[in-house]
Amino acid sequence: MYLFFIQNDIIIGKGQCECFGEDVINIEVTEEQYNLIIEKGKNYFIYQNGEIIINPNYEQEQKEKEKERINNLTMTALDFINVLKGFGLTAVQINTFIENNVELKLQLFGCQNVWCGVAKQVFVTPITIGNITITSEMVEQAFKDKTGENDEN
Repeated sequence: MYLFFIQNDIIIGKGQCECFGEDVINIEVTEEQYNLIIEKGKNYFIYQNGEIIINPNYEQEQKEKEKERINNLTMTALDFINVLKGFGLTAVQINTFIENNVELKLQLFGCQNVWCGVAKQVFVTPITIGNITITSEMVEQAFKDKTGENDEN
């Protein structure tokens, strides 16, 4: 027997034995549904009108979670300056750029780490310094590379 546990119309867990708790409903599901919730997480299904159905917003919710996860990647200020050097900027160009971007300057000098989401905002519109153009995608990739991320995660 495969079960999903529902409380206040939300799937709160799964199991093969009934869950006894205040306001917990045990709904029997197929082995396939049970395995899918293990594989994809409890947000893959929703409980709606007394039925277990695939969450129609699942893919969008996963994309938003991934975006938030990437935006929360961090690196030290020195690492970020080295990223800018890696893009080909000189120390003078980096200093001028930082002086003219208050949001980035606050991240670099007011925080222990630079957040990917904040750094990407600086480059929402690609910025050209000398003959080098830097985009938010390049910045995001630098954070992924620095933290050992890759596109398969």
